[in-house]
Amino acid sequence: MASISKPTSKPPGSKVASQLEAAQAHCRAQGSRLTAQRKEIYELLLRRGGSAKAYDLQDDMRERHGRVAPSTVYRALEFLMAQHLVHRVDALNTFVACTAGHSAHHPLLLVCSRCQSVTELQDDAAYEAVRSKLRQAGSGFVESDIEVKGVCGKCLALERPAGRHAAATAKG
Repeated sequence: MASISKPTSKPPGSKVASQLEAAQAHCRAQGSRLTAQRKEIYELLLRRGGSAKAYDLQDDMRERHGRVAPSTVYRALEFLMAQHLVHRVDALNTFVACTAGHSAHHPLLLVCSRCQSVTELQDDAAYEAVRSKLRQAGSGFVESDIEVKGVCGKCLALERPAGRHAAATAKG
């Protein structure tokens, strides 16, 4: 299990550098090319804590290079998704760096509706169970990531003290 939260601070440069090196090695092993532009988009995503909207990445690119077309960013993100380096989270209209390794997999993405954090779970048995049910229902939606929306543990923990206090006040 891995979690990608809205960044409170930027990740250390050494962590980003090691993630970029791993991505470069992964692409090379796959026979793909992590071009300078693709690498830069991935770097910008990592520097944003591993989660960003495409237009945020476009703004970051614009700060570095001037005018940048949205298609430039989307093409890079499509490549990164094909390489299993990035996932698209439809519930948030955002992209997140993969935290479960870069092999072909279909994660369960837990999306917090309060803080918008995304937790990536790798559970092949759970994914296969859902996929099997979808096939039984005659559905063609069997090859996508699964997003589950709810409230994360951190947000629930923040609610609990207030809830207990409110209950105690109501009784007293």
